[in-house]
Order: sequence, then structure tokens, then C-alpha cells
Amino acid sequence: MTWTPPTHTLLAPITADDGTQIEQIPLKPLFYAAQKEALARAGDDEDEQFFELALLATGLSVKELDQLKRPDYVSIAHYVHEMSTLPASHFLEVDGELDPDEVSLLQPLAVAGRTLTTLTLEMPVLRATKAMKKLKTAKERAEFITAHCTGLMLPDLANLSVPDWTQLQGRIDDFLNQPAAFFRSVTSK
Repeated sequence: MTWTPPTHTLLAPITADDGTQIEQIPLKPLFYAAQKEALARAGDDEDEQFFELALLATGLSVKELDQLKRPDYVSIAHYVHEMSTLPASHFLEVDGELDPDEVSLLQPLAVAGRTLTTLTLEMPVLRATKAMKKLKTAKERAEFITAHCTGLMLPDLANLSVPDWTQLQGRIDDFLNQPAAFFRSVTSK
């Protein structure tokens, strides 16, 4: 299962900073840490948030992005919205049922000299959830428990694509909030 980001063909070409014409924009995946920084820069203004994320997703400069015709920008904003809200499974073509604790990554993750294409999730132990609850912010708690359930180090989380992060959060939410019967009914056939 491999995923390649789409290329957006512009309705109206724009002029690159170097004077050349841009007719197509190969879109890029959004990554957790870069998205977090872009949203912090943008503040609470939703239009600014989409603009900052569009800069990341396109690799264009502010001057180049400002030249886009509105329909092209709307298409890119739609891609940004999907990349920001949908799990990796939405983007990957999946055949048959998958183990929800074996997560296929949208983008390979380089960790300790290895390249991971999947992560195996483990249910958190009570000790970890107690430690998580002592952290100050929701982001800190999410990062701590995600590292615990995946076996990743906190700095490794920064390189997860946003859809991979979203996919992991869905299953970790199950771990934190569902009773044992939920997992028995899902796994028994």
C-alpha cells in the first residue's frame, strides 16, 4: 500500500518567484509538527489557518500562493481539509479487513535508522494513563499517550503525517474510553 499525493493542475497558471510559469502543483502531505507550528502562527482565524496550511501543502511562497485564482485555492483548501481531518485509511486503498491495532502509515516514518510503514498499537497500562492525566495540556496528554501506545519517542511523533496521527488518535480514543467488551466483540468472530 503506497500513497502518492495528488498533483493539482491550475485553471490559470501563475508566475513563480523565479519568473517561470507554474501550471501544476504537486501537493505534499501535512506532517504533525509542521501543522502544529503553522496553526500556532495563524492563530484563531480560520482563513489564516487554511492559508498557512496551503503554504505547507503546496510549497509555494506567499507571493505565489496569493496569485491563485479562487477555484484553484478552494481545491487546495479542500485537500488541506481532508489531510487535516481524515485518517490515513481514507487515503490508502485497503483490501479486506485490517487489524485496527496494526496501523498502515500513509507516509513511512524514519525511526532509529529504520523506516516504518506500519505501527503496532498496544493498549495503555493504567500507570501510563495516570501519568498522562498529570500533564497540563490536551496536546501534551495526546502526545504522551500516543508515544506510549506506539512505542515511539516523543520527537518521532513530529514526523507522522497528519492523517497517520488522526488514525492513531481514533484507536487510542477507543483504548482510553471503551470497556473490555468492546474489544471482545470487535475481535471475536
